[in-house]
Amino acid sequence: MVCQRLLNSKPGHRPLHSAAVTAAALLPTVLIPLVSAGPQNMLIEYGWDVPTPAQMRQQLTAMEKRPFDGLIFRLAGGHNAFALQPLEQSKFAEDERALPELKFTRFTNNFVLVWGSPPAGFDWFDDAQWRTIENNAKLLLAVAKAGRTRGICFDPEPYDFSLWHYAKQPKTNEHSFGEYRATVRQRGAQLMRAFESQMPQTTILTFFHVSMFDRYAHLADNALAERLQKESWGLMPDFFVGMLEAADDRTRFIDGNENAYYYTSREQYFRAYHAIRRRALAFIPPNLREKYERQVRAGMALYVDHNFALRQPNPERYLSHKMTPEERAKWFEHNTYWALYTTDELVWCYSERMNWWKNQVPTGLEEAIISARRKIAQGEPLGFEIEPVIESARKR
Repeated sequence: MVCQRLLNSKPGHRPLHSAAVTAAALLPTVLIPLVSAGPQNMLIEYGWDVPTPAQMRQQLTAMEKRPFDGLIFRLAGGHNAFALQPLEQSKFAEDERALPELKFTRFTNNFVLVWGSPPAGFDWFDDAQWRTIENNAKLLLAVAKAGRTRGICFDPEPYDFSLWHYAKQPKTNEHSFGEYRATVRQRGAQLMRAFESQMPQTTILTFFHVSMFDRYAHLADNALAERLQKESWGLMPDFFVGMLEAADDRTRFIDGNENAYYYTSREQYFRAYHAIRRRALAFIPPNLREKYERQVRAGMALYVDHNFALRQPNPERYLSHKMTPEERAKWFEHNTYWALYTTDELVWCYSERMNWWKNQVPTGLEEAIISARRKIAQGEPLGFEIEPVIESARKR
């Protein structure tokens, strides 16, 4: 639910922590990360406060005092590769001036935002439209790479047109679901080649990936196709299969697991890790499974607004509204700790109704992050259970 309004305001093995061993004992089917979390596991920022290169140039010293290892940024000249009109080179002039001047010290894991959200009128079978999309993607990355960007944050969420929902496509009377799946897979491969033409051997962070449908991993192919045909995101797995198929062997994907926004127990993080690293293989063709295992990594997500009673409208609908400020901070520390513990390498922290760069930060938030990161870095247990806090708030 990374909302459109965002841009309108817009090597070693270490022993598992004792707490994780307890969790693992409760989860016999869960794949435990082979290397426990440590300082190499990165936390990056993203939200409605997403900065442009010009803003980073002005504020970078202050920005790098925040407890992150990088951020997701947007180009002022545009961000939506799936616009059906060509992006204009001239609009990126300020980005092109600012990016080479950025001297990052702490923020060394930065990703350029690329939307995959077309307007109404999008047609997967329209080759001319797709040439425009490829050219848009190439332009965005050609500009962004001047900032020594680590990779691409590809957001596939449909904000205007439901491109992943078969029933919403304009040519369902001409093309079966199977034909759409084949074309979508082809387009994924084409986008991947466009990305790599500008940023070879890159890292692609996505907020969703094929693990979104891990609940269907037990289904046979025909039954799975029947389910996906009815799902609003049903075409998306084939797109990522196409991207994986076309990707260079040194390109990496991070499944950002946006569903982690709402977790209330450490068990959910371990289950999500297992879903990404094992159950998701059910959606990958057999000849690509080894490649998936090697190149797709598990990420995790945090959502400040959900934990700190900032969600709108009707904040009283959400659990954090019933919590004290201290309990909210405790919940966020819990989620930060277990997200960092279970990720393969990266956690992204999302927010809407706050602003890190304007010092509009909820009480206790930054301290919670710092505490969780310190414990992870020093190999310490979290030191508390969140379940009693959650249960108490639910009863209020």
